[in-house]
Formats: sequence, C-alpha cells, structure tokens
Amino acid sequence: MSVGPVASVEFDPLRDKTYRRATLGPDVVAFLAWLELGGASPITVENYERALAVVCRMYPQTPLEQLTDLQLGQVFRRFPAKSRRVRVAPYRTFFKWARQTRRITENPMELIPTFKRPPQQQFDLFSEAEIDILYALPIIDAAPMALLFEAGLRRREACEMTDRRWNPDWVQVIGGKGGKDRRVPTSERLASMLAEWEIVEGINPDDHILYGVKANGQGARRVMRASVIGEGTFARWWRRCLDTAGVRYRNPHMARHTCATRWRREGHALDDIGDWLGHANHDVTKSLYVHSTFEESLERFRMVKELA
Repeated sequence: MSVGPVASVEFDPLRDKTYRRATLGPDVVAFLAWLELGGASPITVENYERALAVVCRMYPQTPLEQLTDLQLGQVFRRFPAKSRRVRVAPYRTFFKWARQTRRITENPMELIPTFKRPPQQQFDLFSEAEIDILYALPIIDAAPMALLFEAGLRRREACEMTDRRWNPDWVQVIGGKGGKDRRVPTSERLASMLAEWEIVEGINPDDHILYGVKANGQGARRVMRASVIGEGTFARWWRRCLDTAGVRYRNPHMARHTCATRWRREGHALDDIGDWLGHANHDVTKSLYVHSTFEESLERFRMVKELA
C-alpha cells in the first residue's frame, strides 16, 4: 500500500543513497546502469539520479508498476516552473525504459502534459571590452579564460582539458556531453595565449589548463595541475577572476553563449557553430545560443546579396 508524500529533506542523492531503500529504488539503480551501458556521460547519469531520487523519497513504499500519473504530478509540482520541462525529462526516459523492459504494461507519463519551453530569456552576454579585460589577467588565468570565450567549452570540458589536447588548428574535446568527442577550431588569439601560457608556466603535456591551489601553514601556494578540479574550485576561480578584473559577475555558462554569438557575428554557419558547441540538434544552437540583433542579421543579408 502506498503512502502519501513525505516531508522534504535537503539531501544530495550522490552522497546520500538512502533513496535506494524505497521500493522503487532497485528499478532506478537498474535504469542508471542501463544509461551508463548505453554511453551516457557521468554528468547525465548524475542528473537523472538526482531527479528520480525525488519520487523515491516522496513515495518510498510504492512499487514501479503502481505509480500513477496523479502521484507523478505531485512530484513535478515540486519542480520550479522554469526548470520543470528539463527536470521531468528523466522521468519520460525512465518510464519509457520500464515499458520497453516489461517492468510495466502502461506508461503513466503518457497522461502527463507536455511542458512548453519557457519564453527565450534575455542572455547577459559579455562585451568585447570585458573580454579584453579578462584576457589582461596574468596568463595563468587569462589562458583558461580564452579557452572558455574562444572555444565555447562547457565547464566540465574546460576542467578536463590538458595541454596535449590542443594545437594551432584545433582544440580536442574528449568525452563531451553524451560521451561525444569533437574538435573546435583554434582561433589565433587562443593559440597565442596558450603558447605563452606553456612557456610562462612551464607546462607539461598532461597538465590541466585549469588548476587547483594547495597552501601550507606558512602561506605558500602551490599550483596543482595533475588532476581535474572540482565544481567548487572552478566556481571560486571564476568569481575571483571576475572580481580581480572588475567585471560584473555572470554565470560561467554565459562565456559559452558569448562565444557562440561572436562566431555568428563573424559569419560562421549555424551548422558549424552547432558542431563546434557539440549540439546534436542544431535547433538548440539557433534558439538558445546564438543571440543576433536585427541589425546583425540585416548586415549578413546585405553581404549575401553583394556576393550573389
């Protein structure tokens, strides 16, 4: 017999695995293993686990085959309206998998409405002047900044980037979102800054471009490049750089949006930009990442007419 929703408790399912004790828990674990087997990235698996842990904690005694659309609706009401569409997506995949593997005969997600994509927000891009200021930081910080603004890498992709993965022609992303590899053209500015960074910092091929710092009791600091830095270290590095440069804070993902928009302003094709960003669907590139003004689109129109 199922029970009603339990009180909300702040927890991280990646650390606190008690959600697995729910009747639904083993099915969620099996589904996550299926995702991994299919090549889903660790970040994707983590996001799915966080999402599905909510229903396990809200209905700990309800088995998979007895979950109803009404119960799922109560789960989804807990998600903020702006992110509801994204956070419900793992449930659609989970129940589709459950149906395919004959764990259920009916899919309750078929009774859940399709959530509309929220209106496109106004993105707070970095200006060219602000980018120049960030590039004027010491090269130990300016080089990874250039990696974000010139190559449009995701945060985790940038953290995992080592010296051997770039050359004057391209930056190599290995195991990006969806486990996909790709290459991004290296701009002259990025190549110049990374070359200077190699010399000044005495870089080895396996050193990471983004770094950690270890301090001793006497205040001495040692730069650490042997391993991938964590999310917290990256967040502190990003904020410190912006504060030092006197640049107004934006989410690091705005560097990726800024890069995509700059590429479009330079006249690159949307399909190419989508490939460089690692988008499987180029509609995402156009709708979410390239932010052109009417004047810019008019200028491209005039250039095409002149070449015709």
